[in-house]
Amino acid sequence: MNDKGMNQRIKWAYGVNQWKAGFTSFARLEEIERALKVTAACGFDAVELNAGSGRWDPIGRPENVAINYGSAAHFRLKLAELGIHRVASTFFDPTVMSFEELHFGLMSTVPADRARIVAQARIHAAMLAELGGEVLVVRPFPSFWKEGGLDDERMAAAAACWNEVGAMAASLGLKTALHVDALSALRTVGEFERLLQLCDSDHVGLAIDTAELTIAGHDVVALYRRFHQRVVHFHFKDALAVDTLGEYRLANAERAMIAAGGEREVPRWFGEMGTGLVDFPALLAAMRELGYAGWVVVESDKGPEPIASGMMLNAWYRQNVLEPVPAHAQR
Repeated sequence: MNDKGMNQRIKWAYGVNQWKAGFTSFARLEEIERALKVTAACGFDAVELNAGSGRWDPIGRPENVAINYGSAAHFRLKLAELGIHRVASTFFDPTVMSFEELHFGLMSTVPADRARIVAQARIHAAMLAELGGEVLVVRPFPSFWKEGGLDDERMAAAAACWNEVGAMAASLGLKTALHVDALSALRTVGEFERLLQLCDSDHVGLAIDTAELTIAGHDVVALYRRFHQRVVHFHFKDALAVDTLGEYRLANAERAMIAAGGEREVPRWFGEMGTGLVDFPALLAAMRELGYAGWVVVESDKGPEPIASGMMLNAWYRQNVLEPVPAHAQR
């Protein structure tokens, strides 16, 4: 198939995960709507939502969507009014505290937490399905500093958890994608293989986050080629450094490594596409070659101005490097 045909199969969206304003993480509805307008102006007419918690997350939970827009159906109409015509996916991390479910974080590796994870995932999956979305993206493991290395028992418990979530999501017409990050307890290619062997290939696939996996020391092009048959989702952002010191092991690594920069005081781990270590043209070429048909969600992760400069720089890179318009087509 030619590039033009493959471009029609790769769908682009933008992640809303960094839109909350200020260190308190509070967000006003008007700020969300402003960001959606900027998203549309930058050429992205689809978004990935973030499964949040609390009244300060206006679009992170069905209850808050109902309060602010009346219903998911009315929210979908509002999105279209703002220039956003699709909700591609929702990101769900069960390790994050939830006020509504009354927990301080659930662990997929703990069988006793499984029913609560599935129940919470169902809430977000149901809204995603009502919004016409396609992929429930989940964080499959806690951070290494919390969980430690994975043994067979904990790997099997996590796989059983995500198989149940995958079956639930499939009943709503959704795919489930496992999103492994830079701090994850899952570290090696061998562990990827073991997890995917244990997970139902009909319901549970893999999400590749280009920056997170590069920071963790993986070659994302090679990783995609190895597991392409199970890859159902992508997050595109650049990595500005690699964790060569193994600082994912640090206590509270989310703060000690990611926020504070670790021993090297890395100013930013994540960057806009084309500013760091990820070879996006090579990855996109492999995706086209191997027939990837799905969403690519671009992110402005922890940048200084994620809605403004970050989004615009990513849009420029997509339009001028990844999908340039031929000169003859501009006449």
